[in-house]
Amino acid sequence: MTSAAKWKIIFVLGAPGGGKNTQCDLIEEKYQIFHFSCGDLLRDAVNEKVPEAEEINKYMKEGKIVPAKITCGLQKKCMQKNQGDYEYYLCDGFPRNEENLKGFQEIFGKEIEISGVLYIDCSEEECIKRIKGRNEQLAQKRIDDNIESIKKRFKVMNEETIPNLENFKKFTKVWMVDGGKAKDAVFTEIDNILKDVLKKRTTPLKKK
Repeated sequence: MTSAAKWKIIFVLGAPGGGKNTQCDLIEEKYQIFHFSCGDLLRDAVNEKVPEAEEINKYMKEGKIVPAKITCGLQKKCMQKNQGDYEYYLCDGFPRNEENLKGFQEIFGKEIEISGVLYIDCSEEECIKRIKGRNEQLAQKRIDDNIESIKKRFKVMNEETIPNLENFKKFTKVWMVDGGKAKDAVFTEIDNILKDVLKKRTTPLKKK
């Protein structure tokens, strides 16, 4: 990346099981931009037994927010690996609180242009229902997808993530979307928001 170039990033936030990953996959497919899930990066780090694996695992099992220094380090490695191939990046599941946001800004500095925050809202009841259905289909369950962890994650979301949206509003756009609707209806709403922000690529995505 040249000194003048910037990564343009859209943060995608919302409740666990609210459809962030599903909608990001649809956005990625249509606009040929790069999507990464911070939850997946953290789970992969645990599975790969990186030096911080035990610490990450403890935070995730307890439904707590992993320190920004760890998460942002994983994000930067992921983005550096793919730099030059994409103009926009979808960052799914981050930043979840003010500490995350400040840590992100400190680590990335002027390398990043935050183009907006997409918040997918969905009720706790509907999300738990979806997660239970997801777990029935997964051969290996996520370490943070037990009911106790989910309820803790909702508490964190209500107490830290949603209030942090006010910090974003000071310098970028925040788009609120109803994630309780059917998948295609949610994507139509998101597409109407992002179509003026994103430009569809004419070349195919490089395989991750």
